Amino acid sequence: MTVHPPLRAQPFVKVACEDCNLTRICLPKDLEDEDIKELSEIVRRDRVLQKGETLYWAGERFSGIYALKSGSAKLVHTDRQGRDTIISVVLPGELFGFDGLTAKEHRCALIALETSRYCELASSDLEPLAKKIPSLQHILLERSCEQMDQAVEQLAASQRPAEERLASFLLDLASRYQRRGFPFESFHLSLTRQDIGNHLGLALETVSRLLGRLESAGIIEVKGKRIQLLDIIGLKIAAGQP
Repeated sequence: MTVHPPLRAQPFVKVACEDCNLTRICLPKDLEDEDIKELSEIVRRDRVLQKGETLYWAGERFSGIYALKSGSAKLVHTDRQGRDTIISVVLPGELFGFDGLTAKEHRCALIALETSRYCELASSDLEPLAKKIPSLQHILLERSCEQMDQAVEQLAASQRPAEERLASFLLDLASRYQRRGFPFESFHLSLTRQDIGNHLGLALETVSRLLGRLESAGIIEVKGKRIQLLDIIGLKIAAGQP
């Protein structure tokens, strides 16, 4: 069942698309101002998910495409045996919901890792809006392909040594933050170590040991949920990158 935002007043100020600092991340770079204004009138903005709340479940009817404005979330797939796997982590400025676009029902669940704000473009508005704004189709296809690439890379990484998997994961997060103009050498990691292990196919003890090894080597510094990358080159070497 979809978690709908509470009706009480939110502590956040609503910001229209044309005034949002994530606009050029979420939307095509060549989108005209009048198109952004029209989109702003349709998009449902500044909805809130609390930590642990689920926006949609696997098997639920596809209802739209979403953009994360703040916070973070995890995309979780459950197999026939009831085992959960974290497919990806969603960061601010990223679009999600594509797992339900083709079959018209979601294949995964989207769960907030912390209090998060998001915007929604309802499925009923997608086709008519895409006709008015052709470049919107391009960005949706592009972002959908990006998520497919991430899934392929994750599958390939599952065959690599444990330290390479963890180091590559940290580098990937840093790269995604950097592309979106956020601090990337020091960032908040809302996943628990158990979640990291689930995502990478590693035991909890292995994740803790490897984080400790990277920290002892002076490559990273861990302070609670905050990760600071002290030696990018060293981290790339640990990830098996040239």
